[in-house]
Amino acid sequence: MKSSFASKAGRGIALVIAAIAVTACAETRREYKYFLDMHYSPAGDTAKFDGIGKRQYDMYEPENTITYNGSPAYPYKKDVDVETAARELKTPATFDLKKGAKKYEIYCAPCHGAQGYADGLVAKKFAGVRPLATAPGKAAERAEGFSLAKIYHIATAGQGAMQGYAPQIQEQDRWNVAAYVKNELQKKK
Repeated sequence: MKSSFASKAGRGIALVIAAIAVTACAETRREYKYFLDMHYSPAGDTAKFDGIGKRQYDMYEPENTITYNGSPAYPYKKDVDVETAARELKTPATFDLKKGAKKYEIYCAPCHGAQGYADGLVAKKFAGVRPLATAPGKAAERAEGFSLAKIYHIATAGQGAMQGYAPQIQEQDRWNVAAYVKNELQKKK
């Protein structure tokens, strides 16, 4: 009695598996696609050149671009517009130096060091990290003459080998970091 039940159950399971296998192979099955923007991306391929200006897609943002969070795109370019940005940027009225110190410690200190002397862990491995403040007994550093807006621009767009931190640090926090560098690190003597 036991064997007849097991044999019927085995045949039933085999029949179900065969039915699933046969229907799964049909080319007429419907594919359900969720989040179609992941399947059919509207973005241009960054490795291809556009048909109009013969430039790579990722090099320039289209005119009047609005960023994801709704604020206008940062209008100044990395090394080209440094002085223009320093003149034209409007400095906020208030700063949170404690928050600036915290963000500096996270994002800037690995290269520039805790005191801004370009003695961070990254600077020990890679040459070219520029000091933000003058170390005791050394000649004054160029960065000490930078305005608050210029420091903000460099933190936003980058300079030289340093990439900008606009994607990682919010706008007000970049101003806080710039104020911390100008009012705390560069004032210590």
